Amino acid sequence: MDWNKAATILISAFIILNIFLFSSSYNNVFSENFNVNSDEQFMGNLENVLKEKGISINCKLPEETYLLPILSTEYEIVDVNEKLLSRFLGSGIEPVDDVTRYSNENGEILEILDGKKLHYTVREKINGQPNEEGAEEKINTFAADKEIDMEGYFEAYRHVEAGRLLVAYAKNYNNFSVDNSYIHFYLDAEGIYKFEMQNIAYVKETAERIRTFSAAEALPRLLSFNDMENKEITDVKMTYYSVEDENWKVISGINSYPVWKVIFSDGTQKHLSIKNTYDIY
Repeated sequence: MDWNKAATILISAFIILNIFLFSSSYNNVFSENFNVNSDEQFMGNLENVLKEKGISINCKLPEETYLLPILSTEYEIVDVNEKLLSRFLGSGIEPVDDVTRYSNENGEILEILDGKKLHYTVREKINGQPNEEGAEEKINTFAADKEIDMEGYFEAYRHVEAGRLLVAYAKNYNNFSVDNSYIHFYLDAEGIYKFEMQNIAYVKETAERIRTFSAAEALPRLLSFNDMENKEITDVKMTYYSVEDENWKVISGINSYPVWKVIFSDGTQKHLSIKNTYDIY
């Protein structure tokens, strides 16, 4: 990676962003009682700034702002034992210290990443169009067979691309998704061929509250990412999220913050978790 080029892009993005936000403040757009979605000048500036990177908005932006608690979360640490291996790979496979990747004679693979992420590959994806209408039945059957506890989860989104259907479930907390706690099912024309899961076992509200900006005010933060060329925004939702950085493998508990999640037409997502997007009380 060309770090000098990446740094230049990032600095330029922040300069553009700060100019945009500073000029917008003169119109009092950051007032709690001001609806920026109805401000034609603000929305025009927003669209023009995003357009510089080829980012378009193809959805109705939420008008709400929120005063929400920060969540203290504890993750389920996956215990690689004989019972776990038997659930996914069948009997006869013994756990080995410090080994996190196992397979059986059928080519099925079970891998534990960062002590918390469970990845199970049933087989290679085959060509053909997945059947969305039959996805729920296949998921329910799979969850029952593999003893997947989906209590507290809801379907957050689904995306079809290149013969693959991703059905993503997220942990629900007071009608907001906690996006680091997820269950992902990947389906092709024959059914589920891959499964991924990371589970938050315990959630507690902290005393701190965060008042968020509106979605429209947060969107310019997309300019701080260097992989945002020619993207179409199809949805924006308020969620809880923790940044999974290089220290994630040593984390068992961490705070989760209310952030805007931006969903794009290609199935990718961004969580706008820049620190100064919010006021903390």
